Amino acid sequence: MRGANPVRRRALRTIGWAAWACAATARRVARAAEPAAVTLSVPGPGNSVSAPFELASRLGLDKAAGITLRLRFVGGGGVAIKDLETGNADFAAFGLPAAMVANSDGSRLVALVAMDDLPLYTLMLRTDLRGQVRSVADLRGRTIGVHSNSLATKTTSTQLAELVLRSAGVGPDAVRFVAAGQSWDTQSAVMRSRAVDASMCDEPIGARLEAEGLASVLFSTGRPEDASAVPGAGFLRATLIARRDRVEADARTAAQVVDMALRSLRWIAANSAEAMADALQLSAGAEREAFLQVRRRFARMFSTDGKFSEAQLRQTVVFTRASSPERIALQSYDLNAMVMDRWVGRKP
Repeated sequence: MRGANPVRRRALRTIGWAAWACAATARRVARAAEPAAVTLSVPGPGNSVSAPFELASRLGLDKAAGITLRLRFVGGGGVAIKDLETGNADFAAFGLPAAMVANSDGSRLVALVAMDDLPLYTLMLRTDLRGQVRSVADLRGRTIGVHSNSLATKTTSTQLAELVLRSAGVGPDAVRFVAAGQSWDTQSAVMRSRAVDASMCDEPIGARLEAEGLASVLFSTGRPEDASAVPGAGFLRATLIARRDRVEADARTAAQVVDMALRSLRWIAANSAEAMADALQLSAGAEREAFLQVRRRFARMFSTDGKFSEAQLRQTVVFTRASSPERIALQSYDLNAMVMDRWVGRKP
């Protein structure tokens, strides 16, 4: 090369720089084409709130919507709210009543998709206490497991537990609440260790506790006679939630996450309980059988269209205000102000 023509050397250098520039451009285009990574904080795994999102991840419904979903499992809605507020998560899924309480205290959360059509909570009693505790009233002085709260926000399970206790004449200060999480591992652990006497569980975790002989049903929102004792028992539980400022700053990503959630709900509506258990890779035995039992029994376990039901929203207001009578700001808070239904719409 030392004796090469200067013109030729310049030409070779130009070709080299052009090749480098083309390669750099190709890398930038490839990165731009990659689906955006989205972190979603959700109680779980293995409960009715996390199931649609676990399904979306396993079936590639996130990629179909143009994103890559990263699930961050937490022990309750209170922790999910904290994740949104601190930026540890871009989106979250948890009970709308908990989000409503947070907003009445100054948060700016918005509800994007109604993920269920029937709140399923079961108050499970430790098996060895069945002879001593025959009704909710007998829980006075006992230890009750609830989903993990934050310092500022009560989870929906805590709100429900307090309402159920009050309906039986037991004040919340007459029992001791402890965090029991929202997964099979945590709920079964507190039963086996006798850390709780009873626990407010998600389904199908409650059904599995019963199948494995660890606990029995003391109260269930799935039983009409039990639900009738709770004001607003038809509230909207599982909801896709985000911070308002994040949605306004990046509406495109929000629309993609909504699209993914709707794809999952449509898949669930179009497939059998067995197909869903297969897609979730549920192992044979008590885990799979509990899921199938609950899925077959409660056809309204998941929303079919993600739309916000006006009737369900009214029930949510009744439930949330009744569960937190001490929160003055909550009694006049307008739930409609936080329902962002631009992508899913509403129904009666």
